[in-house]
Amino acid sequence: MFKTLASLFLAFSVVQASAADWEGVFEGTLGKSRIIVQLVEPQDDMEGNTGRETSRYSYVPKSRDLNLILSKPGMPLAFEETPLLYYEFSGAQGDERKVTGKWALTVDGNSALGTWTSPDGKKSFPIHLSRVEMLREGAFNPDENVVNATYDAQWLKHVTFADVGRSKSFGPVEVRMVKDSAFGIEYPVLGAFPNAARKAKANELLMATHRQSVAQYRNCKNGVSSGWEEAEGEPEFSNEIKFASPTVLAFTESGSVFCGGAHPSNYTNPYTYDLTAPVQIGGKYELDLSPQGFGHMLKLANKEERAAFERFALGRWKEAEAKDTEMEGACSTGWIEESPEGEKIFSLSLTETGLAVHRTDYPHVASVCLFTEFNPTIIPYAELKPWLKPGQNLLP
Repeated sequence: MFKTLASLFLAFSVVQASAADWEGVFEGTLGKSRIIVQLVEPQDDMEGNTGRETSRYSYVPKSRDLNLILSKPGMPLAFEETPLLYYEFSGAQGDERKVTGKWALTVDGNSALGTWTSPDGKKSFPIHLSRVEMLREGAFNPDENVVNATYDAQWLKHVTFADVGRSKSFGPVEVRMVKDSAFGIEYPVLGAFPNAARKAKANELLMATHRQSVAQYRNCKNGVSSGWEEAEGEPEFSNEIKFASPTVLAFTESGSVFCGGAHPSNYTNPYTYDLTAPVQIGGKYELDLSPQGFGHMLKLANKEERAAFERFALGRWKEAEAKDTEMEGACSTGWIEESPEGEKIFSLSLTETGLAVHRTDYPHVASVCLFTEFNPTIIPYAELKPWLKPGQNLLP
């Protein structure tokens, strides 16, 4: 998303520091409700970065976290529960402080017991938690804190996907849409397909990617003040199926996502999968024009081949842009022009009529350039023959 949704979200670099023995991820119940809890000791930048300033918890499968502000570190731990972000809570006074509950929690090894009490003290519920095993190295992004990653993974186990009854067929291949239970966003998977084993492997890869997208979107929304949220149940991005065959799948994700800052990020990102592997070959930063990306089907094995293809593809794009009368040249340049030949980054994807060349290198003020008649520019498949690898048969 916006090249990838991950590029919109905060990536936390971690400096390891000694962890309190009560830190970790727990799952259990608050009263009769199922919850997931992340406990971290607040640390400043001199001591190390946990990736969060506070502890948090979530009722599953709800998408919004409640933050737990540590008020007494000794056992039992005392937390003030609030929907506010840490900086909002710290600076708030009086009624603006928004305390929605108080926790008293004793952590003993792999279990934790405590009590949730309403701010007025009139209601209380027992808390019973068990420690969750942390993800092992290699099972999560190394730039992410292991506690955050484990919490996200545990929450994702409760997210389900249901077929929404909407599909699109390309000859023997059917692409169906499934909707996640957290946000109601629709994602593509393979339906009818001529090879059952290949379909199963491709759908496994697709669903892993879709689950990660849900987790990233959740982190985005949890980093924004609860008072700034859009109406619940109105996803800000969507996926459109562009092309499918027994060997490739292409769809485009686009929308407008706000993860804090001065303004939302408008974006469009084409995704392409080689279904014979299966592997994603388009839609990740610097992937498309690489040997691991569209190098599966095009001659992109070295910088010289890549530069030659850049001249061809961007030349066709500029020809189409020059014929446009609506934008009057406002989209003729972006960040690509500042990059050396052989290192320019733009998106490729497949359509029913040809290869789509899509430039996404525009600042927010020019984001209208992402959605024009010439962006993407479609190059007919017949014109790509000089760029195909020997024996290449992935293109229609």
